[in-house]
Amino acid sequence: MIPKISGPHEELTAATAHLRVYEPLAAFEDWAQSIILSTPKLDWQQANAHEAQLLWSRTLRNVSDPFPHDEPEFFRSVTTVGYDGSENTRYCPAQLQARSLLAAEQAEESMRSEVFDLLVPPAARSANAARLDANRLAVDLTHLNTRTSTWGIPLCWFALFREDDEYEEYQVGDKLRSVRLLTTFGQAVERLSWALQVLVTHAPQAPLFEDLGQLGSWLEGFDKESVIELDYGTLSELVWPDESINDLYHGIQALEDDDLTGAAAAYRRLSNRWLGPRHLGRAN
Repeated sequence: MIPKISGPHEELTAATAHLRVYEPLAAFEDWAQSIILSTPKLDWQQANAHEAQLLWSRTLRNVSDPFPHDEPEFFRSVTTVGYDGSENTRYCPAQLQARSLLAAEQAEESMRSEVFDLLVPPAARSANAARLDANRLAVDLTHLNTRTSTWGIPLCWFALFREDDEYEEYQVGDKLRSVRLLTTFGQAVERLSWALQVLVTHAPQAPLFEDLGQLGSWLEGFDKESVIELDYGTLSELVWPDESINDLYHGIQALEDDDLTGAAAAYRRLSNRWLGPRHLGRAN
């Protein structure tokens, strides 16, 4: 049974977006397949609620310790319908231990040491290190199915999608809680390859070119029958409906057409759109 989150908890959720890769059952090891087959499927909304509940259980402990404590692995699922009408289900592991460790490392780099020690005490870090399964952690870190971004979405993520991709909105009452876009692995890689080809010819020094290359290297590790999801999370309330996918596409198309004015205008629209969320992030 998946616990529901109360309204106040949802209000406190950070403005965080996720890029996830859902892989077919056969792509997972036996122990993971056993969990998938023996537990109820968690759809997008259920999994978001479950993961947020776990987050707040850790955050509200009497002793400050934000790391998972022997929480069992769980898997998100997404079911798509093929051209022949067949249904195909793909799965994305939570990988909470690896993702919590990465989040702590990012937090340590972004704040003063005394503040970080209050939020993530040295004793909690030591206890977490003792709990970790080194082999499992190494596997998850090299094959991490979820990328996370707070108070903004990396522009390179938008290169994987198009405006006519399948999308779904999640609302609670009249409040938009999240929006997700879905595309196939093949389509995403094809779009990414085109963007890289244009930039290597017309703007090889652009930061976006390096970001696209790193994104491509990450995707190389996943099954080619996967499904890719962009989950706006609580950022959706700030930016949706969002034209970032269109702006990035038209900006790259303008570069290919040697229309530098059009490319600059598209980049300016993208930058201006995400200034608000970034300012909120700095204020927090």
